[in-house]
Amino acid sequence: MNSLKLCAISLLLLALSIIQMPAQVIFSDGFEGYTDAGSPLDANTAGPNAGPNGGPGNPWFGPAPPNLRVVGSGGGLSSGAAPTHSGNNMVTASAPSDFDQDWLNISARFNGGNPYFGNIILSWWFYDPTGAGNSNYRDYVALAYYNSANGTGGLDYPAASGGNLNPGGALQRLSLGASNPTGFDNTKYQARIVGATDGTASGQWFNVGTRSVGWHQGQIILGAPNGAATMVTFEIDSVDVLDHAIQTANGVNVIELNDGFGSTAANYDDVTLSAVPEPGVAALFLCGGLTWLGLRRSRQLK
Repeated sequence: MNSLKLCAISLLLLALSIIQMPAQVIFSDGFEGYTDAGSPLDANTAGPNAGPNGGPGNPWFGPAPPNLRVVGSGGGLSSGAAPTHSGNNMVTASAPSDFDQDWLNISARFNGGNPYFGNIILSWWFYDPTGAGNSNYRDYVALAYYNSANGTGGLDYPAASGGNLNPGGALQRLSLGASNPTGFDNTKYQARIVGATDGTASGQWFNVGTRSVGWHQGQIILGAPNGAATMVTFEIDSVDVLDHAIQTANGVNVIELNDGFGSTAANYDDVTLSAVPEPGVAALFLCGGLTWLGLRRSRQLK
């Protein structure tokens, strides 16, 4: 094989390897390790799922608990006999219109107290109990940046806050699910980017996809770090429904589950945070290996 052919094959293999690089799971939670029967998910409240601030154990916390609750198949406020997406457990709101929030501080738990600026994927499953036309279904998941979640010294939240990040302010909420801002379409799902002005609903909200009853996979994909120009992709059931610049340069530091924001509540299951390997690292590794093989082959042919 001559050098030109070897080079062409090497470049082809390199391109294929970059395209197929698998994401590396940072965190995954199907809520199987928690006590169900409607027990609060919050680690910062009394109950079987309580845990210390900063771990080990249950990483979920929220303001004025109880917030979301762990239920089994058929559980939930308005899902009828809906099964879990997988396993035995899922989570839902404590009560209709209860405005329940649970956070997971991904910077403190997984990144040495630093925000993530890109190359991550948040994936989860949500059960829509009503589908198109219901304005009382308003629940969504977000990758967000909260001032008070940053620099907590290994804690999930500042001890004095009791688990409430809201007073510190949310500088970014990359949200996907259902909401009811001015101009929303209740036949569509909604995505939000704080700082955007071109949204189809209230500037920073966008009407995306089509609502339907059942389990759906949501994904928020943060691209290569590029400050406020970092690209974020929103997907529902593996369909790209919105691509947009993130608009803020702080990155993200929490996963946020919002439930019971209306009288109809979602169920959530199988939350996963993954890192996308830097293409440059894999490319250098593969190029080095192919170059060595090429030189070795050339020497054998002499």
